[in-house]
Parts: sequence; C-alpha cells; structure tokens
Amino acid sequence: MVCGIGSETKRLLIIYKRSSYMRKQQYEASAKIAMVALIGMVLSLTINIAIGKHDPVQEAKAQEPILWTPTPLEQRKMDSLYSIDAATKADMDSIKTMIDAILIKLD
Repeated sequence: MVCGIGSETKRLLIIYKRSSYMRKQQYEASAKIAMVALIGMVLSLTINIAIGKHDPVQEAKAQEPILWTPTPLEQRKMDSLYSIDAATKADMDSIKTMIDAILIKLD
C-alpha cells in the first residue's frame, strides 16, 4: 500500500484543484464587480459635473442704498480736508498769476 498515490493525497489534490478553480471564479466575479463600480463612478461624476456647470444664473437684486451719516470726528476730518483743499487751490491760483506776470515781463 505504500507505492503509488494514496487516496488521501488524491483527495487533497482534488480539494486544491477545486479551491484554485473557486479562487479563479471569485477573482473573475470581483473583477466584474469592480469594473461595474468603476463605470458607475465615472458616469456619476460626469453627470454631477454636467449638472454643476449648468446652474441657473440668479439675477442680481437691487438693494436699497444705505445712507451714510458721518460721525462728529469724521465731520471734523472732512472739514479740515476741505480747508486744506481750498488753501491749495488758492496757492495754485497765486502761483499761476505770478507765472503769468513773469511771462508778460519776458515778452
């Protein structure tokens, strides 16, 4: 009984062949499921991108203007700026008249 392949070895060989065949089937099934999942994700992303790009444009609503009332500090700053502006304009006018007088003398 020692020579040849024993029945236990034959049984293990059949189990190994069966398990490798089942692994191959499981791999093929998993590959199919993965392919379907990948195609589904690509389609859903494509649809989401297409929907996202075609959002309806919302029209701008006119808002009521907010009336600004200056504080006393702001009022003083504006008054001082107006006085500086007026003084600068007066200086420019006097410089212009002086330049005109010089040009008349040179002629």
